[in-house]
Amino acid sequence: MAGTMIRKLWNWIKRLAAYDGASLDRPQGGWRPVTGRAPEEIDKPERQLLIDRGRDLERNSDIIVSALGAILRNSIGSQGIIPQAHVIKAGGQEDEKKNDSIEELWREWSRPGNCDIVGCSSFAELQGLVLRRRIVDGEVFIRKIWLKGEKFPLRLQILETDQLDTMVTENAGHKVYQGIEVDEFLKPVAYWFRPDPMDLAKDPVRVDAQEVIHLYDRRRAAQIHGVSELAPIMQRVKDAKEFIDAELMAARIAACFAIFIRKASPGGFVGRMDAGSDGKPVQEIVPGMIQYLGIGEDVVEAKPDHPQATAKEFLSLQQRLAGAGMGTSYEVSSRDMSQVNYSSARQGHLEDRKTFATFQRYMVEHFCRPIWEAFVESIVLAGLLKVSDFYGKRERYVSARWITPGWEWVDPLKEVRASSEAMQIGASTLEEICGAKGLDWQEVLRQRAREQKYAEELGVKLGELPPQELSADEKEE
Repeated sequence: MAGTMIRKLWNWIKRLAAYDGASLDRPQGGWRPVTGRAPEEIDKPERQLLIDRGRDLERNSDIIVSALGAILRNSIGSQGIIPQAHVIKAGGQEDEKKNDSIEELWREWSRPGNCDIVGCSSFAELQGLVLRRRIVDGEVFIRKIWLKGEKFPLRLQILETDQLDTMVTENAGHKVYQGIEVDEFLKPVAYWFRPDPMDLAKDPVRVDAQEVIHLYDRRRAAQIHGVSELAPIMQRVKDAKEFIDAELMAARIAACFAIFIRKASPGGFVGRMDAGSDGKPVQEIVPGMIQYLGIGEDVVEAKPDHPQATAKEFLSLQQRLAGAGMGTSYEVSSRDMSQVNYSSARQGHLEDRKTFATFQRYMVEHFCRPIWEAFVESIVLAGLLKVSDFYGKRERYVSARWITPGWEWVDPLKEVRASSEAMQIGASTLEEICGAKGLDWQEVLRQRAREQKYAEELGVKLGELPPQELSADEKEE
């Protein structure tokens, strides 16, 4: 009796939760997530399992390959994020001579043999590599290496999270969490890397934090490690892959047409009950197969109804949710535009641009800008850029604008008109409009001037197109 009363009282108390999400009633009673301080939570063995699973999906899942391709294609593109030097003279005008000189040296340094320590990738390709690893592995490290006797002293080494040493736990009074040494504020002061992750006999190398760029998505204040950004959608994508495999297998079985013959054994001899006429068990069905059965054996007809009528809708839903989990629309990750019209496609494209712009801004602030500043310092130290007051006015010389990959207009005619009118009323600038398409507005003007000069030499007049009236269909839209 007492036990019954206690259970009733406990059930009554559980229903008194101020938030439904904190209720402990029967549907949610088993929902008790494990959590903790960010360093310990992120450093659990599951982090490596997430990395391994993410890489497996990166290799074998067409859904992940498509989603990653969409992000990299729109965030980095083929040319990458390009710097535009912005050195200002004392009078406030741009120092065109120094800007051109720095940009020319940058273009030379950005080639694979000059920026990459292993000589395989250009700087634009390194951008795509580090963003890919940040998404799949959850984090990536870029080490700045300074060489002597080279025209360009600066090189970049890309290090994966597997190369962090996990054996060191403390150094000089600092805690070391899975290879990251932090101070009392959990600010990284050094990183411990193994030159060869497979050779544990070699001692790890301690690299000062100032020489390492650590890219990861920080979602908790005390977080010092990244987690694969595919984690929320891994199970869903794996289920979709297994569903497709099961449907294909069932379709293959349904496509097989076989004949089974049962006959009596002469002389009353009874053969093996689990074998066909050849004495071997029947283990698989192949198209057009004729199989003789032994005494007492029979065949139960299997009628697999595959592929299922709802398979397409199911897979579309899975891919839609997977894309949403990565911040992109179904259309951009699947390239399936069959379910949208002009307005919905444009709205979805605008929302996707915000996702890509977020990645671009992150890459500029956390990867491109620190590398640019180190590069400018390296060419000053190497004597390639002649300035006497660099360290006294460092910010002046490392200043730059960044041109991110742009996007083509959905409706070029309408958007050109909108841009032209925005410039006329002062609501936009040529720099902003060109930047939206990934173009350098100054280079656009220079090229325009060259074209006009050449046209004049040929006696050709380049003029503006006359304004055109909107068609009836355009007015309705």
